[in-house]
Parts: sequence; C-alpha cells; structure tokens
Amino acid sequence: MSIFLFLKLFHVLLFVFWLGTDMGTFYASRFVINPKLSGPQRSTALQILLGCDLGPRIAMTLIIPTGIHMASILGVVEIGNTGVVAIWATGLLWLALVLIVHFSKNEERKKKLKNVDFWIRPMLVLLIASIAIYSFFEPTYTMAPFIAYKLLILCGLILCGLAIRYHLARFTPAFIDMMSGKNIEEANTIMKKRMDLCMPYVYGIWVGTTISAALGLHLI
Repeated sequence: MSIFLFLKLFHVLLFVFWLGTDMGTFYASRFVINPKLSGPQRSTALQILLGCDLGPRIAMTLIIPTGIHMASILGVVEIGNTGVVAIWATGLLWLALVLIVHFSKNEERKKKLKNVDFWIRPMLVLLIASIAIYSFFEPTYTMAPFIAYKLLILCGLILCGLAIRYHLARFTPAFIDMMSGKNIEEANTIMKKRMDLCMPYVYGIWVGTTISAALGLHLI
C-alpha cells in the first residue's frame, strides 16, 4: 500500500471515528441527565460519555496532519517536507497532551494540562484561519480552494468544541451535587440546561464534519 493510500484510509477512518463517537457521546448524555435513573446508573453513563468523547479529541489532533500530508502529495498545497514533518510533530504532541489529560490520575496536573489544551485551540483557529483566508487573496500561494474551505470548517469545529466546554463548566459541579444528594432538583435543572445549550454546537459539529467530508470527495 502506498503512503498516499494509507493516509487516505486513515483520514477517512478519523472522520468516521470523529462523527461516530461524537454521536455516542450525545446518546450517553441523554442517560446522564435522566432524573429517572439512579445515581450509579447515571455515573456509569457519564463514564461511557467521557470514553466516547475521547474519540473526537483524538481525531481532531490527527486529521490535520493526515489531510495536509495527502494534499502535499497531490500538489494541491505547496508545503515542503519540513513543513509536513512540523505539522505531524505538532499533531502528535497535541495527541499526547489529549491522552495525558484523559488518563492522568493526578488531578492538579490534569487541571493545568486541560488549560493548556484549551488555549491551544483558539491559537490554532487564528493560525489556520489566517492561512486559509490568505490563500484566497494571494494568487501565487498554492492551496486549492476546497482545502482552504476544509480548513475554515475545521476552525468552526474547534470553536464549537470550545463553546461546548464553556457551557459545560457548571455541569460537573452540578453532577457532583446530584451524586452527593445535595440540591438534587436544582442540580438536575442545571445539567439539563447546560446540555441543551450545547446542542446547537453538537449539531454544528455533525454538519461541519459531513460538509468537510463532501468537500474532500468533491461532492460539492
């Protein structure tokens, strides 16, 4: 199998993994906020949710290097070998950070690394969006328009993820209150409200990933 075909397969699997596990996260969330279930049942649903949520986080870190690497092979993005290596190194370091945050048992370290992971995302959005928009106005800059559109959609997906994190900031304290028997009714109200606020961004991620896949297949 050539490197291009391997990258193509991997890139498609990342898309499937991202969209599929994101839907799994959504489905599990319905059980987490269901007040008719017992505390242990809802806690189990939360563990399933967190496990599924790792899927999109992994896919996001690797979908950029696989896509840019393929684009460089096809010649639709002008980037040298050094640039490809740098993008892969960045993606793998980001992946390592995501995995450490997810699996770390050290809560203090986990909190610090979560903040690092959070602020990496808006910086990436600014960088990626600037490159994509610049390519529209600089004729000598080689980047096929569909690649630029895909990069801008990716920026939108990252921003949707940040919005979800923002709205869920009060979810965890409310869940802890519910599990400990404190202000159960108020906690249930907060959890449902927070999840409902996330839904437009969840749908945005599903639509965005689908449009991005269609652009990659040149369906639109």
